[in-house]
Amino acid sequence: MAHILGISGSPKDGATEYSVKYALSEAAKVPGITTEFVTLRTLKFNLCTDCCACIKTDKTNCTAFHDDFSVLYERFLKADGYLIGSPVYQMNISALLAAFFNRFRPLWTITKRDPHSLGRKVGGGIAVGGKRNGGEEMALLAIVNFFFTNGIIPVSGGVLAYNGAAIWSQNKGAEGAAADEVGMGTVRTIAQRVALVTLMAKAGEGAYLDGLARLKS
Repeated sequence: MAHILGISGSPKDGATEYSVKYALSEAAKVPGITTEFVTLRTLKFNLCTDCCACIKTDKTNCTAFHDDFSVLYERFLKADGYLIGSPVYQMNISALLAAFFNRFRPLWTITKRDPHSLGRKVGGGIAVGGKRNGGEEMALLAIVNFFFTNGIIPVSGGVLAYNGAAIWSQNKGAEGAAADEVGMGTVRTIAQRVALVTLMAKAGEGAYLDGLARLKS
């Protein structure tokens, strides 16, 4: 079994939440996959101030704040794969999702001990824009870069969804997203690819660890 965590980085209950939930429902169709949904809009967490307290004290969690991020951070680390969605704001991800990403500073403590600690986890991005070509690819790039930064395997949908799923909501919320057949097709593609590659990563975990051991010997 492999567990996929879906995260909506929108401050509203609308097209992004709909799209992430739809992605999770498609991923769950793959045998062996369980899913979980989280929306950041209902959580209260502080902005990272780059105090580096987590680094200085060699902690694997944020020591500066005790807020809702801590609970989600633990769930994030336990998951095997991720489907992360954001609305497009100024051709980028939302401030809410950016704040969430910035709080992952403590991961350095984990990865410096084991650079491959997150190397068996898989991620896919979802971007929802009011225009068909209104910055979705730039928002997806920010999500993919988060995966790159933390050693998570980013999944492409190939020619059907190059660097993630892109939805045109026409600023009509969930109804607009659902009406975008092309966009929903990219969501299905990314969701299924993330599910399948996550299962591949889980199935090959033994070989992965054996390979690391051989590299270190």
